[in-house]
Amino acid sequence: MAVIWGCEKPTTEVEKIEGLTIRNFPVIDGSDSTTPLRQILAARLLGLDYRWERRPFADGDIFQVLISPDGCTDDDWHTLNADKLQENNTHASFNNLIDGKVDVILTARSISRDEKAYSQEKGVELIEKPIARDAFIFLINPDNPVSSLTISQIQDIYTGKITSWKEVGGEDRPITAYTRNRNSGSQEKMETLVMAGLEMIEGTEMSVGQTMMSPYYQIGGDISGIGYTPFYYYDTIVNNGETKAVGVNGTVPSKKTIKDRSYPYCTEIYAAVRADIDRTSLAWLLFKYLSSGSGTRIIEESGYIRL
Repeated sequence: MAVIWGCEKPTTEVEKIEGLTIRNFPVIDGSDSTTPLRQILAARLLGLDYRWERRPFADGDIFQVLISPDGCTDDDWHTLNADKLQENNTHASFNNLIDGKVDVILTARSISRDEKAYSQEKGVELIEKPIARDAFIFLINPDNPVSSLTISQIQDIYTGKITSWKEVGGEDRPITAYTRNRNSGSQEKMETLVMAGLEMIEGTEMSVGQTMMSPYYQIGGDISGIGYTPFYYYDTIVNNGETKAVGVNGTVPSKKTIKDRSYPYCTEIYAAVRADIDRTSLAWLLFKYLSSGSGTRIIEESGYIRL
């Protein structure tokens, strides 16, 4: 198993996909939060070493997976990183798959309403399947004494019915409710999973920015703030202690409470391909591989909770 922020080489052997090389490796895209999984998957299937390393990213820093160039030619190394392992966001990766620009995507949510409409417009169908478990969590500043919110309190905050932390057991200060941009993985989950048709108040998409790090940067400096993010991004990719995950209905998100589904907002990580994919292609074999024993071991190695 790889150790987060370490560089230990995995000891568990995995089966490879016969004939797979850097040159014919399927083009993979996906959510920002699934980047480590895509990198580790490529490294393990191609027999390359990798390590976790904290590096600057946007307006903060994150743990990134770096694949070793040892054993690669310069051309192969460029092909793998520039062409095969794409790093677009959730929405862009779905559109890229629909447009035939990539072969497989790994995303933190299923297809959105806008993306489904786009696929219908293009006459393209997708095949999706869940490959790992995650959760949708809420972030607050570590100095905020609130430890848990109910589902109705969260909904009331984001519909404007609750405007002060005092109303939910905190200090007498106004709540700054941050949101993400439309069609981001987090925003789509917030609207469909949490709000469930309730209209969110206007004006909450403040200067949160377009990157996954933006909520951490802002809430870390705003004791009044609340925002949302995938648990994996919080626990594995950021893990800097500058925000804290608030419980929901008295249950704090953790790998244990996500695995046993006692945390209310458990979610899934998806793999997707186009339905017209060649069933003899390496891309289809890779898509199937993610549900195999070796595939699920790689998923767990990345830090996700396997199904």
